[in-house]
Amino acid sequence: MSPAGQGGLFLLQFLSGLVIFALLLRFFMRAAYIDWRHPVVNFIAKVTNPLCAPINQLLPKPNRWDWSALITAALIQVILVLIIGWLTERQFGIPVIVISAVTEIMNQLLDMMFWLIIIQVILSWVSPTYNPNTAIFFKLAEPILKPFQRLIPPMGGLDLSPIAAIVAIKLTQIIVVGSIAQYGQRLVS
Repeated sequence: MSPAGQGGLFLLQFLSGLVIFALLLRFFMRAAYIDWRHPVVNFIAKVTNPLCAPINQLLPKPNRWDWSALITAALIQVILVLIIGWLTERQFGIPVIVISAVTEIMNQLLDMMFWLIIIQVILSWVSPTYNPNTAIFFKLAEPILKPFQRLIPPMGGLDLSPIAAIVAIKLTQIIVVGSIAQYGQRLVS
């Protein structure tokens, strides 16, 4: 592939990654019951509403789980895989396309969870008092950390649940997502 083609492919992957990031953030915000009047949430909603509208017409009214955001992200990833196949002159079968899209969305979701926990931990050290601008990170990380906080209660005022959550997230990426991706790779070969 020519340098111009590689640059175009990079730009395509970058832009689709931003759109998928916004859709996954929308999914997390709805799951965490973030106030939709918050400026960041309002921006994400306005940016992603046109993309999610067609899927929302097919699905029941969204509640805590905004499935239209996940489905739209997966569809964009499928289109990206098809375009990459076309640009690189490779033919991918339907199972490879689906596996590629699913593993990429799973990886991005798990990466987002990882970074939400890291940001929340850093903010708890830097800004321990309530701040409306940073509170959104605490609200987003709360549903991820809650199960781990039940398993590992705070010890001596120290919350070790983020460490357990990060280990679980990374193990899931390595074992579960890695196994699915490896299976997809065998289908290509």
